[in-house]
Amino acid sequence: MNDIYQGVVLAGGESRRFGSPKAFAEIDGIPFYQCSINAIQPFCSSIVIVTKPNLQEKFKRDRHNVAVINDVKEFRGQGPLAGLYSAMEYRASPWYMVTPIDVPFVEASIFGQLIKFIDKNIDGIVPIVSGKKQPLIAIYNYSIKDEIRHMLENGERSVQQLLGKFNIRYIPMNIEQSFININRKTDFFQYIQPEVSIFGEELK
Repeated sequence: MNDIYQGVVLAGGESRRFGSPKAFAEIDGIPFYQCSINAIQPFCSSIVIVTKPNLQEKFKRDRHNVAVINDVKEFRGQGPLAGLYSAMEYRASPWYMVTPIDVPFVEASIFGQLIKFIDKNIDGIVPIVSGKKQPLIAIYNYSIKDEIRHMLENGERSVQQLLGKFNIRYIPMNIEQSFININRKTDFFQYIQPEVSIFGEELK
């Protein structure tokens, strides 16, 4: 573990399409949020979960180096940028390893690859999978904090727009499964419990 990296688990989404808080859905008995923690734990001496106030008490605090916070009040509920900014406000660190809670197949090896490309002249390292940028499974420098605040103050919430303002290194990766995003219950049954139908009946 390293003090250079602050771990950030983004868990503030509404989960409307899923129907219940995705953070607590499970794969092989492991909550999604724990899968995200496991992916960044090997590299980070400290991890912060950024979530909504009504979910804060539901996260287990069984690790001394995992904190659970809310978005800063002025930007509460304004998406991933607000979550990242809140983590930066909570604890200053050179670099931030970021992952959401709805990618249960995410692996530590992804971040092990990304840190190889860290350089003092860049502001972030973002994977590209099948031609698509993956800015929520990425590493960012503290240098982007002020611009995030400026964007949020102006009602701008686009992570893609943020990327265009900085020197970002994009890393092609060929491990699509690790980036599978579980947005809906149908995704859950397709990728995690394929033997169960969306109606809760076991498929023969």
